[in-house]
Amino acid sequence: MATAESVVSVGVIGLGGAAGGMIGKFSKNAHYRIAAAADIDGEILGRFHADFPDAETYDDAAGLCASANVDLVYIATPNRWHSEHARMALEAKKNVLIEKPMTIELGPAQEMVDTAERNGVLLGVNVKHSFEPRILRLREMARTGELGKLRMINSWRFADWLYRPRTPEELTPEWGGGILWRQGPHQFDIIRTIGGGMVRSLRGTADTWDPARRVPGAHAAFLDFEEGALATAVYSGYDHFDTRMFVDPDYVEDRSAHAAARRELRAAPSAEWEAEAARDERYGGSRNRAANPAPRQPTNPSLGWVMGGPLIVSFDRGDVRLTPGGLRVYGDEEIREIPLGVKGQDGRDARLNSYYEALAHDRPLPADGRWGMATLEVLLAVEESGRKRAEVFLSHQTPTVD
Repeated sequence: MATAESVVSVGVIGLGGAAGGMIGKFSKNAHYRIAAAADIDGEILGRFHADFPDAETYDDAAGLCASANVDLVYIATPNRWHSEHARMALEAKKNVLIEKPMTIELGPAQEMVDTAERNGVLLGVNVKHSFEPRILRLREMARTGELGKLRMINSWRFADWLYRPRTPEELTPEWGGGILWRQGPHQFDIIRTIGGGMVRSLRGTADTWDPARRVPGAHAAFLDFEEGALATAVYSGYDHFDTRMFVDPDYVEDRSAHAAARRELRAAPSAEWEAEAARDERYGGSRNRAANPAPRQPTNPSLGWVMGGPLIVSFDRGDVRLTPGGLRVYGDEEIREIPLGVKGQDGRDARLNSYYEALAHDRPLPADGRWGMATLEVLLAVEESGRKRAEVFLSHQTPTVD
């Protein structure tokens, strides 16, 4: 357990694109310092070493987990390795922050929760977008009833995800590949956060429309919360429509850039191009979006995922949508603005601050292992519902930590 004066030493396992964004946030937060990293790619590990020459480097996860200089292990490896790497860290009595989804099966997720509790360490899931100020303010509205009872949450996103360079893991269904597993955790976690966490049942599906990309590239679901609110989640990554035009007032629909991801993939000079391009999106790479936002990224990059499409939350006395400056409330009598956000900060900052509060001040940890397992249950239920074409009832849900 950290004290209020201590600095938490962080070891990073997996120097992918997600890690590229989080390492910058760790290094700028006074409560943390980057102490080590592990990756099987020596060149990428070298890029990290150039940025953090005083940090330890390892070519395997076990070495990092054994380091006496690491207090917290941040795990950003491919989904299929999450449970193994978490077990190593937790058994070494390290606190863990793991990327979403925490794993791809409920059994290993429960084992992770049990191992953390047995060893007296924290296990948190990095559902960073659920900590964005706009999402937390919407949750506050739902909790306090300032606009009456929460009635409905609708989240839509259309993007180019499936045709951007993807790793073999991201294109393998059995390993947690595809839109549902790579982007669904954010979308469903945001919905669960606002709605209070307790999803009673859902009806949904995740579909594969392009046989050349054999993972689901789209999903849709209807969620029924225990207290009566309902939600819809729609996501398509097939690089046709772009929902950012609905939420970013500075977004310009550029017809010359339409389907750019599809065209780049079709023009690939070799079969190896995609894997190499995906590798170049890892830490320090020229295509890494955390360091080099693409021209078609939102003009407010700190909002990231949250502003990728419309999110509208309905209460008895108004509908609320996200804006670049905060929230816009469409009430019974008027339209009003709620300004939010701190320049240069986003949900990653709030995620790290909440984790530190739990370590240093023994506060309840939001988005802990049980919460992560509940979001995982939603993902699995969407798959099951699609197979059975039937409603699926959930049994591992847990409430939002307010």
